[in-house]
Amino acid sequence: MPLGNGATEGVLSDLMGEKKYDLQSANERLDGALDRLERQLHDTKQRLANSNRLEEQVANLSRERTELSQNLAQTTARANEIEASAKQVSKRIMGAMEKVQLALNGEAES
Repeated sequence: MPLGNGATEGVLSDLMGEKKYDLQSANERLDGALDRLERQLHDTKQRLANSNRLEEQVANLSRERTELSQNLAQTTARANEIEASAKQVSKRIMGAMEKVQLALNGEAES
């Protein structure tokens, strides 16, 4: 036996249709939201990968900077040693030149 008259069945079918429409709409909205979420997740993964690459590059640059700094310090120390040696050699040469000059002047006077 039917639950209601024809008018009641029409209202029920309208309500069922609306619910179907609401479920379909909700499903579409959910699909759209999931698509956006997947795109955002993909973008976030790419940014994270880029960030990791940048961190690695920064670490490499830092290591290189440390090595270059050490090399510069060693080179500067070596340059200072060479400069000090050059000054000593220059003093010795000047001393030798003075002795030669004195010897030549002594011979010239004789």
